[in-house]
Amino acid sequence: MRERRWIILAVLFAARAATGFQFQSIGSSANFLMADLAIGYAEIGMLLGAYLLPGVIVAFPTGLLGRRVSEKTLGLAGLLLMAVSGLALSYPGDLTTALVARFVGGVGATVLGLVATKMVADWFEPREIVLAMSLLQMSWPFGAMIALPIQTWIGQTLGLSAVMASGAICAVAVLCAFALVPQISTPTQTAAAGGKLPGAALIPVVIAGIIWGVMNLACVLFFSYAPPLMVAQGSSPTVAASLTSLAIWFTIVAIPAGGYLVQRSGRPITAIVSCSLVAAAALLLFVVDFHPTIACLIFGLAIGPMSGAVLSLPASVLEPADRSVGFGLFYSCFYVLMGLGPTAAGSLQDAWGSPSAALVASAVLLASMVPLVALFRSVAKVPQPAEEVMRAAS
Repeated sequence: MRERRWIILAVLFAARAATGFQFQSIGSSANFLMADLAIGYAEIGMLLGAYLLPGVIVAFPTGLLGRRVSEKTLGLAGLLLMAVSGLALSYPGDLTTALVARFVGGVGATVLGLVATKMVADWFEPREIVLAMSLLQMSWPFGAMIALPIQTWIGQTLGLSAVMASGAICAVAVLCAFALVPQISTPTQTAAAGGKLPGAALIPVVIAGIIWGVMNLACVLFFSYAPPLMVAQGSSPTVAASLTSLAIWFTIVAIPAGGYLVQRSGRPITAIVSCSLVAAAALLLFVVDFHPTIACLIFGLAIGPMSGAVLSLPASVLEPADRSVGFGLFYSCFYVLMGLGPTAAGSLQDAWGSPSAALVASAVLLASMVPLVALFRSVAKVPQPAEEVMRAAS
């Protein structure tokens, strides 16, 4: 059945793209929501956060449930929750109803993201895992990017209800394709193991989850705070937004291209170390206003190759029977950092009194990936010499 793995990856790509598409529906229709629900930007932020918040409390229990329920069943349930969320948001009524609906959709998206990652680890051999994970990772920003023009047009033509319904329609369409995905046979775990990972995998998975959270948090801080800094340095808001958007597109292109190159090289740890240092250096150059355009684009190119490489780390230490719980723990670490990190960065920004504070913090986060990767290598049994970390860093 493994000859169908690329078709299955296409379905998983569409599934994660659907989560990005639905997430963007709030941003695409913010003006309509503010008018219909009589809310402000703070409430819009709450609706955005309500989609990510479930990950903190749902990811690990989903991993535990995955030992008793097939990932296909969980994926279908996640897509169904997303469809229900989109339909409920079509006629929200008030802010409370909208928040509940977004939370339900976020639960579905969290379940679906975990299931998709686990399925890629099951279907692809180690020699293909980096490229496959890179393509999967590209799907979420791809979905969010195509959502912006599509949903804007829908909102202007058909109104708020149609924008929210588009997320539900997208989820139902993917659900129909997902229902045709075959279930791969993987070894079962004994019930006595409960929800525990083997000691050899527990610490590496936690470290890998922290690395994944650190990388994504650094990206979020850049995309959030780069435009204000450029404006403070003398750029117009339009130029600042355009340059940041261009960096995002560079990142999207670099994810699969970089994943392919990392896969060919067979050195994911070296790629993580090298790219994190290049991205951190580019951010510092950006902060000091040294060729900011070039620094911004280098940052986007450097981030891309790391995505698949980092996602391959937990797969390299998890046995098939442990992947469900392992990826649940992995994503729990990620969601905790993503939930707490922006608030901490905002507080640092206020305390520093400078628009560059969050970007300096982002550079520090990227540089911290080097010791984290070295720590992962020291406690995990992966087939790459430890000396590669030091050589890449130097």
